[in-house]
Amino acid sequence: MSNFSYLPTDAIAGSKALFERASKVAPLGAQGDGKYYAPYPHYLKRGFGSKVYDVDGREYIDYWNGAGPAVLGHADPRVDAAVAETMRTRGTVFCAANDLEVELGEAMAKHIPCAEMSGFLNAGSDTLYMAGRLARAATGRSIFVKFAGSYHGWHEDFLFNVQSYAGGPGNDGLYQPIPETTGLKAETIASIRVLDYNDIEAVKELFRVEGDRIAGVVVEPVMHGPLTGNIVPLPGFLETLRQLCTDYGALLIFDEILTGFRHHIGGAQTIFGVTPDIGCFGKAISNGLPIAAITGRRAVMEHLAPAGRAFFSGTYNGNVACVSAALATIGQLADGEVHAHIAVLGERLRAGLEEVFARRGIAANANAFRSIVAIHNSDRRLNSFGDVWAHHDMSRATEFASFLFDHGIYAKPRKVQRLLVSGAHTEAEIDRTIDVVDQFYAA
Repeated sequence: MSNFSYLPTDAIAGSKALFERASKVAPLGAQGDGKYYAPYPHYLKRGFGSKVYDVDGREYIDYWNGAGPAVLGHADPRVDAAVAETMRTRGTVFCAANDLEVELGEAMAKHIPCAEMSGFLNAGSDTLYMAGRLARAATGRSIFVKFAGSYHGWHEDFLFNVQSYAGGPGNDGLYQPIPETTGLKAETIASIRVLDYNDIEAVKELFRVEGDRIAGVVVEPVMHGPLTGNIVPLPGFLETLRQLCTDYGALLIFDEILTGFRHHIGGAQTIFGVTPDIGCFGKAISNGLPIAAITGRRAVMEHLAPAGRAFFSGTYNGNVACVSAALATIGQLADGEVHAHIAVLGERLRAGLEEVFARRGIAANANAFRSIVAIHNSDRRLNSFGDVWAHHDMSRATEFASFLFDHGIYAKPRKVQRLLVSGAHTEAEIDRTIDVVDQFYAA
């Protein structure tokens, strides 16, 4: 999927040297598609607070946040202390039931509307994979609906039309499914239906035609896709999905891997007042340690083993080290102060960027949702993946990413640049970032 790039300089010679070594032991020198960008990635050494440092010793204000987990900032002292104490006094992995996983399940149920029950895994992709299995088990159906531009993990069920585009949807609103990976079974491709986000009429028509065959609709309540940045649901969109799933006996699956715990302690489902049947959480749940959660209504979740026959297990599921990180993170987020702080900073960044665009006469807008700000190079608001391909100017993406790197801003190269604010960022850092963007457009 990777098609992102920047223009390196001699200042990161250490990264180039590491890439040459890494390429001998890992495909394209990186541990996964999301960590690579051409011609070679920056190899990072450490991160503290709002900053990351590469192997050449260069400091960057970090707007990648490890792809979203570091909502409190890197190496948060309270989370790190909780994990260290747990490992010192308890250990790490028992592959057995433990008291902390019960405490975390209770916390999820307290804060998240759909989370009558929870199951803990190790990464967001795991939860979406399990959500597909669970939906098939609960409904006896096999067709899933997803929206073009959304990434729902590495597994095959939903890995379609994340960045690939072949002319947009047809008259019925459906995209031709384009796999983002090789190695898929024919029946997997046949079981996916791809629509544009916010296209209410297309969703209604699809349910009218195939509603009794649809197992579930998987959707980001706010689309934060790699080629969409930020796209907010239009009024009535999520509500329509909820009603259609209820009417036709399908399950509504919210992918809250990025929205959950970052935007609100109760997830985006709390913000929008729409409760899914299944909610998937990860990233900000633990400020960076590998734990994720599949949550949902009791009647649905009881299809999972050991209560049901949809197999669910894992050596590291609910391990005490990662659970303690989640509990410590949720403890800091529960009063809402962090969320209020990062939302204010996100708005400061959005407003500052908008002022730059207006003053410089740039056809662009900063599309923000709380702590995540995306730059759309367009003179109009974009509401779907199709809109991005039709109206977003990608021609300067490489140049822009390179300029940010060269001026101490770490934001992964993207066709749509996305900036994530953490609780460790300051107003001065936000203003510095706005100034760097201003310099780019002044050049």
